[in-house]
Amino acid sequence: MTTEATLADSLTVADRVRALMVRHGIGKRQQTTELCRILDLSFSQGHRKLRGSSPWTLAQIRKVADAFGEPPAQLFGAHETGPGTNASQPREAVLNIGAFEGPCVAWIGGPLGAHERVEFVAYGEGDRWRIVWCDGAPGERAHEVHKIEIHPRRGEAQRATVAVIDADRAAADALCDYLAQSGFAATAYDKLPAFIEALRTQTFDAVITDWLFDEYTAATAVEAVRRSPRPDAAIFLLTGDLLTGKASESEISEVIRRFDVACYEKPARLAILVADLSKRLGRA
Repeated sequence: MTTEATLADSLTVADRVRALMVRHGIGKRQQTTELCRILDLSFSQGHRKLRGSSPWTLAQIRKVADAFGEPPAQLFGAHETGPGTNASQPREAVLNIGAFEGPCVAWIGGPLGAHERVEFVAYGEGDRWRIVWCDGAPGERAHEVHKIEIHPRRGEAQRATVAVIDADRAAADALCDYLAQSGFAATAYDKLPAFIEALRTQTFDAVITDWLFDEYTAATAVEAVRRSPRPDAAIFLLTGDLLTGKASESEISEVIRRFDVACYEKPARLAILVADLSKRLGRA
């Protein structure tokens, strides 16, 4: 039986395993595959481990740490201690300084007060953190940053970036995995507001989005992309609701005309979709 305490410990271990892999140059989309190799798990088992929804055994923790030549103690549920960490925990994050944007591992502390002054602050964005330079009062929901590690990975900057938006997170993650295997850097979103908020701080070379999200459509997200700093991003709509009548053919046609959008019926043939994506990005 999985108790609340066990789940909390699993989440902590999963966070630390992901951070460990980032420090060793393993990209987010390769982490599940690497964990499956180390622990001899199926892909679905490895995926649950890294999401913290499956308990970790001591033997598994030791095996992961040994695979990377690091002490197992840093993956256990106890908080980090030592100079500069101040009981904070390592998290995967994106560091934004001026024109630079890149992955990092950050030791993030508690929320900051309105009158506190620090050099860097962290903001939670869905399942990740964004680190920015703080030249004034910290904003709402800002957290203190005790330590930042940057581990550049050669070649990753040249990979085209793709946002995948689908209310079915498993489907979004599966498409991201396929895109990663095809040489793209893909990020999954399961809510339209989270994606639109992300456009405030980053750009994408392409966007692949489902059409229906409860009572909303992807039209607002498409328009937000066309008003973003990268308005020429390639946009693909995926929908399986035209035949059922849930999706409006006239609304989709209008979005295609106004915003130069491609449309594919679900289930999309991924090889054809990626071939079209590559052609539109000049990678064919």
